[in-house]
Amino acid sequence: MPTSRKPDAAELLLEILELTSFGTTTQRQLTNRLRRTHPVRRVANRVEHGLRTLIAEGLVESDFKDGVEHFHATRAGLAALEQRGRMPSSSAVMFTDIVGSTEMIAELGEAAAHDCRKRHFALLRGSIDQHGGREVKNLGDGLMVLFADPAAALDCARQMQEEVDADADNLGLRIGVHAGELLREHGDYFGTTVIVASRLCDRADAGETIVSAHVRELADQQADSARPERPQPLGKLHLKGIPRPVEAFQLG
Repeated sequence: MPTSRKPDAAELLLEILELTSFGTTTQRQLTNRLRRTHPVRRVANRVEHGLRTLIAEGLVESDFKDGVEHFHATRAGLAALEQRGRMPSSSAVMFTDIVGSTEMIAELGEAAAHDCRKRHFALLRGSIDQHGGREVKNLGDGLMVLFADPAAALDCARQMQEEVDADADNLGLRIGVHAGELLREHGDYFGTTVIVASRLCDRADAGETIVSAHVRELADQQADSARPERPQPLGKLHLKGIPRPVEAFQLG
């Protein structure tokens, strides 16, 4: 929940470092995100000063894309976060999966199918970069991705589905997204949040994205503008290994 309490300098630095750990982001994006959680005066100035401090300490680095400076955590920055067990409570986990992978290999052969996979993942990674996500690992037929902002995760999922649908390779894509607390160890992530996201992906069909009600609520709170399409309710789904049903929606 947003708070009017002014964060101290050390706390703000950690929050900035957390947000840059998910992928490249701009100063404006960081300011907008922190303004929602800390609606205090002069947030933009504090973010700018925090970024320069983190860069000086070797925890964040920057580069320019299309004339705009982007920031991302360095390996030292990621290690510093891991040592502190820090992770935003609203972190969103996305799983993607190619539908019909076995059939594709049978039809095209291993080499051609591998080329299709490479083109497919290039499309997905382009969307991930644009929306500030961070790829955790490649699972063979899919990706595990983290987002600091659940609204960005849903926007990314929409773009992924649109681009894969328009692609000449005609591969099917399913996506699952959930948000919540994560357990971090040696650069990987674990816990119920990860399991639910994976199970939601398993329940989706080709061209579908299934998200939890929690993701939808967080995205609605954090969205900068109204979205033209509302997720369609799927009711409470019984997911393997999860003791309680999870309320879910299909993303339009």
